[in-house]
Amino acid sequence: MALWVSALLMAGAVQVAPQADPGVAPARSKLFPIDPTAYLLGRFRADTTTDFVRLPPKITDGRPAYLRTQAARALTKMVTAAQEAGLALTVVSATRSYAAQRQIWNAKFTGARRSMGRNLAEAYPDTSERCLAILQYSSAPGLSRHHWGTDVDFNSTDPVYWQTGRGIAALEWLTGNAQPFGFYMAYTQGREHGYRYEPWHWSYQPIARPLVRLYFDRLISDEALTGFLGASQVRELPWKRWYVEGVHEALK
Repeated sequence: MALWVSALLMAGAVQVAPQADPGVAPARSKLFPIDPTAYLLGRFRADTTTDFVRLPPKITDGRPAYLRTQAARALTKMVTAAQEAGLALTVVSATRSYAAQRQIWNAKFTGARRSMGRNLAEAYPDTSERCLAILQYSSAPGLSRHHWGTDVDFNSTDPVYWQTGRGIAALEWLTGNAQPFGFYMAYTQGREHGYRYEPWHWSYQPIARPLVRLYFDRLISDEALTGFLGASQVRELPWKRWYVEGVHEALK
């Protein structure tokens, strides 16, 4: 870990967000399981990294899914509480590596993968406009909160689902009950910048909140966003203000 980061943590300059049960707040020295820059950019494998655990298959869609240990414990308790209330919460995405995010991004950039039913390579011949279109719902590699092992997507990433009876019921339960478990919707309505409204995307505040400030202030530079199609166009955007800080107020 960089010496300046260690000094900040030891001095208490990086504060852990409060939550309902302070007994499970992360130790400041445990904020980074590996090299801070590699961790924030997702340049690691969750299945072989210390302090990442696989989520119980009963709360996922069947694919292997990993989170930071503390976040996984809180999530499991929350999903169990939802199930006891008659609500089904299924994790369809959790920790995602840089490589996995790059695959998603590049496929959307070339049109091999559709976004909201559209081939963006055809819809946006101008690559700068295409990047902005992708960034409505997908992060550029290195920008995703899913890299951190703190964020999950529930049930469906299709906005239409969240307008159905089941989606509305799940969202109402999460809105009323997720915060005591430490989870907040990352991309709420009414934000000025950033990704569009994502009712499926929830973040574990006690770990994720201090990471936003470290990411924004010192650790990640423009040069770190590289290795994917359209990287130079993304770097021209106010990407830190829009896509790192453009989250729920409680998460920054």
